[in-house]
Amino acid sequence: MRKLATGIPPSLLPHVGRPPLWKRPVFLLPATFLGTILVGSVLLSLPGISGPNVGPLEAFFTATSAVCVTGLVVVDTGSDFTTAGQAIILALIQAGGLGIMTFSMAVLVLARKRVAMDQDAALKESYTPVAGWRLGRLLAGVVGLTLLCEGIGALVLNRSYDDWWPAAFHAVSAFCNAGFALESDSLQSAGPGVWLPVTLLVILGGLGFTTLLEIRPRWRADARRRYTLNTRLVLLTSGSLIAAGVLVLLILGSSLKDAFFMSVSARTAGFDTTPVGGMSTPVLLVMMLLMFIGASPGSTGGGIKTTTAALVVLLVGTVLRGRQDATMHGRTIPRQLLRRALAVLVCTLLVVFGGIFALTVLEPTAREQFLPLAFEAVSAVGTVGLSTGITADLTPASKIVLCVLMFVGRVGSLSIFLVLIRDAGPSRVQYPHERVLVG
Repeated sequence: MRKLATGIPPSLLPHVGRPPLWKRPVFLLPATFLGTILVGSVLLSLPGISGPNVGPLEAFFTATSAVCVTGLVVVDTGSDFTTAGQAIILALIQAGGLGIMTFSMAVLVLARKRVAMDQDAALKESYTPVAGWRLGRLLAGVVGLTLLCEGIGALVLNRSYDDWWPAAFHAVSAFCNAGFALESDSLQSAGPGVWLPVTLLVILGGLGFTTLLEIRPRWRADARRRYTLNTRLVLLTSGSLIAAGVLVLLILGSSLKDAFFMSVSARTAGFDTTPVGGMSTPVLLVMMLLMFIGASPGSTGGGIKTTTAALVVLLVGTVLRGRQDATMHGRTIPRQLLRRALAVLVCTLLVVFGGIFALTVLEPTAREQFLPLAFEAVSAVGTVGLSTGITADLTPASKIVLCVLMFVGRVGSLSIFLVLIRDAGPSRVQYPHERVLVG
């Protein structure tokens, strides 16, 4: 076999210098989230943290839902957990919202230690498409903006609650799009002084850190710099989805308040101002679509993300018009991004289908509860937390399935698939092209 001057066969060059799977950036996020879930489960199982209704499975489910900022619950957060338990849940929500890697990177930066190149790349991949942003500046912006929004939200909510603890809890839960509430009926009995600030916090948290940092007020020389295509796409898609959701829900009979709040909340927040179990089938289907799309990249929410949905729609429009390249706002979208968006869509659809299939197999009343079970699966994958009220009554095996769906939905179905499928490196063989019939 021919060898290069290094003595390494050319066929092995793509694998030279490639770190082991567990050291790659794509593995760091799932590993850190899983570790935090396990630690949270242990903490929530300690004496004096929870009531008699909370066993090991309930603690694990709650920790998973909190870290994955979902909001699905099998026990009541306000009554089945002590204040210390609620504080642990809030810490898990904050950790999941910001991202475990963001916390670890912040500690390293503050300690003035060298950040590993793979961690640096993974963080930038998650939180910014803008080249040239320094890691320190990114972390300072993410943490500072999060604390600022949550702090202001707590101040506003305190005027209605007249108590700092529920005000702070719901402010953090809303900005992190977690959907955890201290009241058993979520926000169904809340007044405008509560649900309006919560709505605003949910929207801000769902836009994504990059978008928030870019649209912040500018007083410097770059004040006239145009927004990136990513930010414009996020704002356009998010606004369109909220407006379309409100319009459709109004047509289907919802009140203006419920239509607006549920259109926002279904985008991965999980709070509700009206019982979801009493909604009609068309309303549930609309909300499932909103939950599936979810929030924006680099945000505290889940789903396939607004930009992914926009790119898939753009790709379909390009094909239907017979064009070679997808363009928007005077920019050409790289084909690699379009393929990745399509892969995320397909992977997430497979995860949702697998979840629905597993729940229908495990639940004895699946025939009568197919739509609630499907709604539950989409809610878990989208890390939304809305439910028709069947979560606590599911079998233990079904609850484990929901935990898996929440985990996959939070770290991203594509990331999970990349972890499980080892990269074979670039292809060294080019085969002849051959057409296949489509449609």
